[in-house]
Amino acid sequence: MLAYLVILFLLLPFVDLYLLMQIASEFGLIYTVFFIIVTGVVGAAVIKREGLGVLRRLSTSVTAKEVSRNMLEVLMLLLGGIMLLSPGFITDFLGFLFVLGPTRQRLVVKISERLEKDSDIKFKIHRF
Repeated sequence: MLAYLVILFLLLPFVDLYLLMQIASEFGLIYTVFFIIVTGVVGAAVIKREGLGVLRRLSTSVTAKEVSRNMLEVLMLLLGGIMLLSPGFITDFLGFLFVLGPTRQRLVVKISERLEKDSDIKFKIHRF
């Protein structure tokens, strides 16, 4: 599994760059750069809003299970923010999946269920 993730993260920038060049040749450089800037600005605003909400929940967490779930959300926000800051359409799409509340919470549920199944770590899962 880890080998697949390493290969994915090594190939992703090249695939993203190829797609970026294809879109720039189709729609023009100005529109492509404009789209990249807009997704960066919108992504930063969404990260700020979602991040403050998660940090608020993290500060009011009582049990270790709640803290671990909120820390997983913080990690996903961080990864999503890094993806949104890197130029490219695939990374922007993945970044928004990690940053937007409903998809992030579904991913957290899936990841925590997988971690619970594969290890001794137990998460408190809130269904939304």
